[in-house]
Amino acid sequence: MKALASNAIAGSRRRIAQWFWLLSLFFQIFHYKVEAGPLYALSKGWPILAAPLTLYGMFTLRLPDGPLYLVLLAYTLGFTPVLSLVYFPVGLVDALLSSIKAWPLTYYFAVPAALVLLRPSEREIRRAAVTFGIATFAVMWLLWVTIPASRFQPTVAGANLFSWDEGRGMYIRMPMMLAELTIFWMGERLVRERKLWQLAVLVGAIASMVIIYKARLPTGVTIIVLTMIMVFRLPANWLWGLAAVGMLPFVAIVIIYGPGVPELLGHIFDESLFIRLRSVVIAWDWITGSPFRLLLGSGSISSFSELTLADVFGSADFWLTDIGWLGVLMEYGMIGTGMIVYIHYRAFRTALAVRNGNAFRAALADYVLFEILCSAIYSVMYAPGGVVTTAALAWWLKMRDEAGFRDEQPGWRPHRRTAPAEAPAWARGRIPL
Repeated sequence: MKALASNAIAGSRRRIAQWFWLLSLFFQIFHYKVEAGPLYALSKGWPILAAPLTLYGMFTLRLPDGPLYLVLLAYTLGFTPVLSLVYFPVGLVDALLSSIKAWPLTYYFAVPAALVLLRPSEREIRRAAVTFGIATFAVMWLLWVTIPASRFQPTVAGANLFSWDEGRGMYIRMPMMLAELTIFWMGERLVRERKLWQLAVLVGAIASMVIIYKARLPTGVTIIVLTMIMVFRLPANWLWGLAAVGMLPFVAIVIIYGPGVPELLGHIFDESLFIRLRSVVIAWDWITGSPFRLLLGSGSISSFSELTLADVFGSADFWLTDIGWLGVLMEYGMIGTGMIVYIHYRAFRTALAVRNGNAFRAALADYVLFEILCSAIYSVMYAPGGVVTTAALAWWLKMRDEAGFRDEQPGWRPHRRTAPAEAPAWARGRIPL
């Protein structure tokens, strides 16, 4: 019996390690970090390497939003590059390369396939995700105290891990996807268990983001989501009072500064605010200049091309990824943007449906909400892998619940051969449980 238990524990650890790396690839942790070397190259090529899983998910699993994703993939990978050829002076290769950022949409099919074939437990997935999140903060602090100041360079186009600008000084542009998921998991645990050490961990995580990460919007949205996690568990009559109290600082700022509010905002957000405003004007003029561009989009130009959108529009700081949904609308038009909005709505609804009082499951919905709120400035198509993977995880959890699966307790032999309950209609007979 001891040997069986030992083998089971060893197998569980292997699966945790396996999903530690798989989740990092599906969440696009290294996708824009050239400094990651081989992991950066692996992340870029992962949609191609995971193609067998994608095909398995497409043709074997009946995913609830599968048809929508197929149409969206056809639109973003097939039709949008054609628009790039029409509207911009680029060749076929450059037009096709511009669609690379949409490739991770295929993870909606690849992730469920990997889950069904590898059969991890929910506990193993949770441990893999949380371990990576904790490791993110550990590595961030290690880099912060060991990397010399000479390595921090002025922010330029591209992904500089060690950056510097006049407003923020030195900061590390850490990929925080799984770290954010871990923060929300801890926040959900705090409201359920109310332990002081959990609050201390959350305060430490936010402090790390303020001191080292220094990305204002993600940090602010993280605080907002954590506040919502805690506030929405309070009685309804408390919410109005808290909302009124929360408005007091904003009212005080307006009263004290009055006409100086724009100048104050400029000091807080420095030049990046005005760069984005100029980009918004350029994009809006371009979109509204043609009803076809508004409806269908106009495609884009790859960052690998010699000619960039900044060259086309005569603005060195013009980037679609910096103007949120307006950038999505410019590239994919109302039709494509409508589908992208809907897959985010569906991801949020699917994650909400499996919360079930579980802190990790609730954190999945919190993470999707975080990405949606950040999309006010950051393009959701810059790294869609996180939301798409979260939607796939939520589908998998729902399938397990409806099939009667429950997680193993520590020390139990994983993957017991039990007769599953009847699967849902959209999956019956097609998933090898």
